[in-house]
Amino acid sequence: FGAGTQLNVESRDKHEPSYYTLNSKSKGSNTTACLATDFSAHNATDSETLFNGTEATRVNGDSYYSQVALGDKCKNDGGSGKCTADLYFDTDPKINFLSLTILGLRILFLKTIVFNVLMTLRLWMS
Repeated sequence: FGAGTQLNVESRDKHEPSYYTLNSKSKGSNTTACLATDFSAHNATDSETLFNGTEATRVNGDSYYSQVALGDKCKNDGGSGKCTADLYFDTDPKINFLSLTILGLRILFLKTIVFNVLMTLRLWMS
């Protein structure tokens, strides 16, 4: 029936992309990933030639687009590729115990169902 129609709905709020450089950990590689995030217009990165080969995507439920491109150097660097986290997640022993208890009960329930099915089949065969 043809190629179809593509519809892009854009908000009235204009957000310019934020650019980030993600560097490779390997020492011999010069490849970097350039990440453009949080922009409202689908074609906001068209002025950057590095992003011409990729398409901007929007995560389901998110109102902003993101786009990534691989290259040797990124322009408009808005931040470094290093992420530091000062917070760390401390697990709660009570929640761990409850999770393991629920897992054990599920396994016990499954074994009970399998045993009942096997006994029913054995009774039905004889």
